[in-house]
Amino acid sequence: MADVVYIPEKKLDKILSILDSLKVEIKELKSKREKEPLYGSDKWWEWSDRKSLQDIKAGRYKVFHTPDELQEHLDSLK
Repeated sequence: MADVVYIPEKKLDKILSILDSLKVEIKELKSKREKEPLYGSDKWWEWSDRKSLQDIKAGRYKVFHTPDELQEHLDSLK
């Protein structure tokens, strides 16, 4: 019979959130491994547009329609 380990729900939630943040950081590191062209060059603009479209398709952006909405979001990050 396998040993059973009980983990409190709060600790499990913390572990899962840490894993999620690590996943995001790994994605960022992988994307940085892709060689970025010289800033401001035509190739850089093409690269930047391509990366932006990928972010939009993946839903990694947020639109703020009012300054209050932006401020509320910034306050929630504290």
